[in-house]
This record gives sequence, C-alpha cells and structure tokens, in this order.
Amino acid sequence: MAYYQYDLIVIGGGPAGYAAAIRGGQLNKRVLCVEKENLGGTCLNWGCIPTKALLESGAFVRRLRDHGSDWGVSYDNLKIDFAKIVNRSREIAGKLNKGIAHLFSKYRVKHEMATAKVLAPHKVEFTKADGTKGEATAEHILIATGARPRALPGAEFDGKLIISSREAMTLQVLPKNLLIIGAGAIGCEFADFYSSMGTKVTIVELMDRLLPIEDDDCSIALERTFKKRGMEILTKHKTDKVEKLAGGVKVTIVDADGKNPKTLEAEKMLVAVGVTGNVENLFGPGAPVALEKNHVKVEDNVYKSSVEGIWAVGDVAGPPWLAHVAHHEGVQCVERMFGLHPHGIDYSMIPGCTYTHPQVASLGLTEKKAREKYGNDKLKIGKFPFSASGRALAAGETEGFVKLIFTKQGELVGAHMIGENVTEMLAELGLAQKLEATETEIVELMHAHPTLSEAIMEAAGVADGRAIHL
Repeated sequence: MAYYQYDLIVIGGGPAGYAAAIRGGQLNKRVLCVEKENLGGTCLNWGCIPTKALLESGAFVRRLRDHGSDWGVSYDNLKIDFAKIVNRSREIAGKLNKGIAHLFSKYRVKHEMATAKVLAPHKVEFTKADGTKGEATAEHILIATGARPRALPGAEFDGKLIISSREAMTLQVLPKNLLIIGAGAIGCEFADFYSSMGTKVTIVELMDRLLPIEDDDCSIALERTFKKRGMEILTKHKTDKVEKLAGGVKVTIVDADGKNPKTLEAEKMLVAVGVTGNVENLFGPGAPVALEKNHVKVEDNVYKSSVEGIWAVGDVAGPPWLAHVAHHEGVQCVERMFGLHPHGIDYSMIPGCTYTHPQVASLGLTEKKAREKYGNDKLKIGKFPFSASGRALAAGETEGFVKLIFTKQGELVGAHMIGENVTEMLAELGLAQKLEATETEIVELMHAHPTLSEAIMEAAGVADGRAIHL
C-alpha cells in the first residue's frame, strides 16, 4: 500500500475548503490546506461577510437620513465618512480569517499560503509568494478553489472604471453615479448599499425583472422599493458597447432584441453577471481532470472528478454558487471519502438569501414552477403581509410578506419572503420541510408574540383557511 504524507490535501481555504479541512482534522486525518490568499476565501474576505457589513452601514445611514423624523430624531449636517464605513467591513473580515487559523490549529490542520497545482493523482506542487516551491502527496486531493466574477466580453475588468464586486467593496471615494450590469443578488446588494450612501444607481438586467431566479412577487416588490428610492431599473436590456472616458464610462445598451439603443454614462460600472471557476493552471498533464464550462466536472452528490483520488466541491464544481452549499459539500465530501455515510444534499431545497433592504429569502419552488409541476388546483398558497404584523409595525419595517406554497396534501414545496430580517426566518421553514411538517402543523406550532416569525404561522393559516389576523 502506497505511503502518502497526508490523508487529504485541500486546495483552497474558502467555505468549502476550510470546512473540509476541519472535518478531516476532526476525523483524525492528516490534513494540509493550501490557500494562496487569506483563509476564508472570497466569502469571508471579499463576499458574504464584508458586503453584509456594508449593507448594515447603508441601512443605518438611510434610516437615519430618510426616517429619522419618524423616530423623533433630528440632526444638523449629517456627515458620512465613506472610507471609514469601507474600512469597518475590512476589519470584520480580518477578525474572522484569524478565527479560521485558530480552528486549523485546534484540529491539527497544516496550512500553506501558496498557489497549488495538481501534478498527478496524489501529488501536489505548491509555490509560495517568494517563488519557493514544495511538493506533497496525499491519498485524496480536494479541489475547492472557488470562482471569481465573470467579465463582459469586450469590457474586461480594469479595477478602476470597470469593476467587480471585489473593487466595489474597497472604494475609498463614493462615486456620484454607478452603473450596475446584472440584477442578481450581488448586483442588487451593491445597488442597495450605494444608493443608501447617496450614489445615483442605474441597474441594467437582461431578464424581465430583478432577482430573476426568485419568485415573481418578491422581484416585483423589490423593484418597487428600489424605484421609490430613486434607482433607475432597466430590465430586458443588455450592453452593446462600452467606452472608457476620462472620468468614467459611456455604455450603449439595447433591448433584448438588440434594438432601441440608449446611452448611459457613469463614473464606474460594476459588472455582476455571474462567475467562472478558478481552474486556470490548476492541473498538470499528469492530472487530466475533466472540465465543463470552466468548472470541474463531478458526480452529483459524490463530488468525484474524472481522475481517481481527486475530488471537487463548492463554486469550482459549478452552481449553485453559494457559500452554505460549498460548506456542506466540503463536509459531506470528506465524510464520503473516508468511509462515512453522509445524508446527501437535496439541491431542490437550497436556501437562497439576498441581503438588500428589504431582504429576500426563499426555499424550494417558486409559485410559477409549482403551478407548472402540480397544476393550479393542486396547491394551497398562503400569503401574509408584514403590514399586518405588530412586530413589523413597531420596527417601522412593514414592507414585504411571507408566501408559503403547499400541495393539497399539506407538503411545503416553496417558501418566499421579502422583508426586514426574513433571512433569519428561513431556517424554520427549511426544518419544517425536512421534517415534512404540514401547513396545519406550522399553524399549530406556537410562535412567540410579538415576533416577525408569526408571519410564517399566519401565512400557513391563510393556506389552511384559518388565519386569525388577516
């Protein structure tokens, strides 16, 4: 039997990679994690965590500026230190990546800050920043290198005028106007933040609505809110030409049919049209791992690549590109490779969260897809507005609703919410779905009063024909 220096080498230290490495350590395996930048990956350092810090700052400023008088608060000469707001988000990210290093130490996971390359099955070369190289062998190699923002053809990122989410998080000067291409979660979150800071925001989206993968009602409600705040929303449009100017960009957009050109100008253009897997220079000739659309091709719920001993999880293995999916894939893959029997992931019930204000949270089928699958007469749908929630009224956050979709037999097949802090309410519905709770059981579960989560009980009550407060 071959001898290897490690049981597992993990390439990448993001949500998938560090979770996998820690789980390997918990199983008393010899683990090495190779990460070229800071532990925590894009999510912790350049995505999930710092963007939420920015969004919270934006919400605080907007609430004070636009609604202070509603709360009996007045002030003179409100000032915003934009650079300090950005630096606060960076400090939060710094604290968290140090925490991962502590966990690696706790579970005896070795760490190399270097760029890795798989030379062959069981063999990895890593190159440090100073150019020194090393090699290591392992029974298993797990690829968790993540993904990066995808550029528009002909309008590559320059980090100054045409920026990705990474640069959008670290601008030190607030732009007067910002053009955002793409209205998925990333585009909408930055639109929310910069608009709150006072930037004039324009969003261009090829599809017919914001957050195209979400339920129609949620998309419509968010668009209504964004427009009320002064944002310009141009759906069913795409970029045709991008020109760099001395002080910004000039962009020609056309409709979905390529007609009716319109010119837009902005100080900066943020492109948020998707991601591409980090697979460049990752595999040597001795490790011919199959790729598909710039991602490592793997077996569903098994995570094996086409080469023996090489696995892949998280964003580098394709959609859905979500940190919580990456985390669970990393843990499950390690358990599988070392002989445990993980339960598997139900990819039809992945929680989705967009941290705009109001937030959007979802699980399962949209109403449109549920009707296509089950038929109009085979569903029970309950919708409860936060305008009827005492807790939402007290918080001054009455926008939005909870919408639950059940089959006639009471099975929860979809949940869609828009409102303040609804992302914190989603786990209850995920657990209800996993434990096969019916709308009757959700109604009969006593929810504390007054809480926002009562809206879940009330929405189930609407579906069951016995809501009390509607």
